[in-house]
Amino acid sequence: MDTSVRLFSLMNWIDTQTKELLQRAPEDKLAPPKAAEFGLILLRKGPDRVRLLKAITQINKCSLSAAIALEKQGVPVTVNPGLTEGEVLWGQFELICCDAISVFLRSEIVEQNDKPYLLALFEKVLESVEFKPAKIKILELPGTESGEKFIDQFLGVSQATFPMTLIAPYKKARIMHHWARRIGGRVELNLSEDGAEPHN
Repeated sequence: MDTSVRLFSLMNWIDTQTKELLQRAPEDKLAPPKAAEFGLILLRKGPDRVRLLKAITQINKCSLSAAIALEKQGVPVTVNPGLTEGEVLWGQFELICCDAISVFLRSEIVEQNDKPYLLALFEKVLESVEFKPAKIKILELPGTESGEKFIDQFLGVSQATFPMTLIAPYKKARIMHHWARRIGGRVELNLSEDGAEPHN
């Protein structure tokens, strides 16, 4: 699928509530929604390198070799310094789907490269409850195109057997919980570390 078509399709798929889940940041607002350009920074790589490389390739519209060169760099690393609001939301969505933690900032902040400030900010983000491990139990998904898309997008496989329990960053788990319910699935979500009650 053409990248522009995929972007349009995914941004339609990401409704207002999901956008709010993606944009939520600890205390400070890292990226005012009216800013014209954003930098997307990868803070922690996910366990699935293949999926991460695929996400980088799609976000940057680049070759696999270029994605590999970027992925090999130590984190934090700027995935792309100049994205629109829609592109950066989509990019962060693609990264969190493969358990990779990222943040977006206004491009001018990234370009200033105030390392002490940025590193302190990134550390604060990584310590946020948003990226603590959470347990999500997928009890059931519909055998529809939406169910298949959910499995591909969040699990990175073509088929899955339920019930299934997995650990994911809380932000990803919440988005999965939201979307599973939206398409008629049944899930349980629990973040025991902050005493949250299970969400059904």
